Amino acid sequence: MMKFGILGDAKISREKLIPAITSAGHEITHIGRRDPSSPSDNPLYDGMRQSSYEDVLADPGVEAVYIPLPNHLHVPWTIRAIEAGKHVLCEKPIALNEAELDQLEAVASASNVYIYEGFMIRHHPQWTWITEIDIGTPQAIQTHFCYPPRPAQDVRNVAEYGGGPIYDIGCYAIMAGVLMFGGAPEHISCHVEMDDDRNIEKLASGMLIWPHGQHLTFTVSSSSGLSQMVHVIGTDGWARLNIPFNPNGATTAQWGQNTLGDDAERITFPACDQYALMVADFVAHAKAGAAPDFTHSRATTKTIDTLLSARER
Repeated sequence: MMKFGILGDAKISREKLIPAITSAGHEITHIGRRDPSSPSDNPLYDGMRQSSYEDVLADPGVEAVYIPLPNHLHVPWTIRAIEAGKHVLCEKPIALNEAELDQLEAVASASNVYIYEGFMIRHHPQWTWITEIDIGTPQAIQTHFCYPPRPAQDVRNVAEYGGGPIYDIGCYAIMAGVLMFGGAPEHISCHVEMDDDRNIEKLASGMLIWPHGQHLTFTVSSSSGLSQMVHVIGTDGWARLNIPFNPNGATTAQWGQNTLGDDAERITFPACDQYALMVADFVAHAKAGAAPDFTHSRATTKTIDTLLSARER
């Protein structure tokens, strides 16, 4: 069993990671709050100490921390956690740009702790399936991930906090290509429609091209109807995940070799907690003394850096 502390009272922590950590067989002992003078009466926190972020990192009983803070705070608090000798499971995106990631990796390389970026999709069986299904050589991916507008005060709408759908969900579209093609794309193009009132994009579409000619086209939006999909085209067939990123319960996929529509084979994946699977993997690596691997983080961060240069023009 590993003892966790959490920095921040975020919705994703309450709804996903606290249940995931406990169901994976571990204990949350300490919650850090922005205002420690105002503890929460949420029964979810019963038995957990509530204090400041600094107190969590100073707690010798805390072995690992989960960081669900707004995006611009990920690197500063991950570094502080590393310096405190804690393993770190940090929400994506772990860094806002390559300079931040360089700083983080330098600190991590001089430590003996494990750091992991919380892309839970890497642990869902449907992603193992789509990377192994026999459709020949994967050539192209089409993906979209969209959700309706959030309240104005939502941190995802604040530019200086790392807001906007490219940071929030564009990283998942990029990760689809990283998992299927390996490494980072070398050619990147993007068109954005800005939300001028908030200085963030509300709709972004682009194309990423990998070194061996594989293509990924994507659309992400924070101003559209709820929708998501990943469709992979190979030399001998195709495969599609119908709810690739955050399925709520069982989910389905389809694939075919020279078949379309109702003739395609349908696969059902039983409900699973991809967050709990991620936590279990994180703890196993931490306990084994594994060094952090920033390969996927480097690919996604580098790509986001380039995409956001289009947003700024």
